[in-house]
Amino acid sequence: MELTVLVDNNKSKESCYISEHGLSFYVKDDNTKLLFDCGSSDAFIKNAYNMQIDLADVTDIILSHGHIDHIGGFLRLQALYQKFKLSGIEFNEKKLIAHPNVFKPEDGEIYNGENFTLTQEEIQKFFNLILTKTPKFITSKIVYLGEIPIVYEQPKQDYIDETALAYKSKDGLVILSGCSHSGAKNIIEHAKYVTGVNKVNTIIGGLYLINRTEEEINALGKYLQEEEVKVIFPCHCTDVEAKAILSKYIQIEDVCTGKQYSWD
Repeated sequence: MELTVLVDNNKSKESCYISEHGLSFYVKDDNTKLLFDCGSSDAFIKNAYNMQIDLADVTDIILSHGHIDHIGGFLRLQALYQKFKLSGIEFNEKKLIAHPNVFKPEDGEIYNGENFTLTQEEIQKFFNLILTKTPKFITSKIVYLGEIPIVYEQPKQDYIDETALAYKSKDGLVILSGCSHSGAKNIIEHAKYVTGVNKVNTIIGGLYLINRTEEEINALGKYLQEEEVKVIFPCHCTDVEAKAILSKYIQIEDVCTGKQYSWD
């Protein structure tokens, strides 16, 4: 599996790519080319163009949850495909997979005063819309985890629409998270249950560790250490202080817009 960070809060000093408060990954596994989240605006589309990634070839779009910094850019993606259609540019049928509650954002404003206005009927003009709470294998190795049961830790708020992806690598699971509002431990344990794989190799994505107490972050660090997770790539909604604390327990790698990673 190959993963490219189309947009994240951070970027390297020498990069010409756009960063924003949002997250979008481009993932390739065999013939499957998927988007995991779409950021806040059209930044991920502009970055994909500059990275020479053809969004017309995308086969699947996965939305981790209904917050604007993850679905706001989907409006731009729909508009892009509309332009392709009007221009006679051919593109394949695409699946859009998400929780049934994902298009009920608490805050409708997405970008410069615009609102998220797409209805399910409009979305279905371009996408095979699959709204499901249950896990679903996208490839033989990548699984959409569905609704995350709240078992091991209680989130500060109810984010029932959140999901994540897991990839079954030869060295254990690679988990892709949007924000981990449901709790990182809940997501990890659910991924292990769904896949039947108990070893977690890597976690990449948001861990929702902004303004969290040292006690909470230490607890997560101890859990990841006990699980013998090899490395985590915390980004988007994980601040520097949280990364510093977690680094006492586990290897931390930086993430920024434009970075590429791969797992066997």
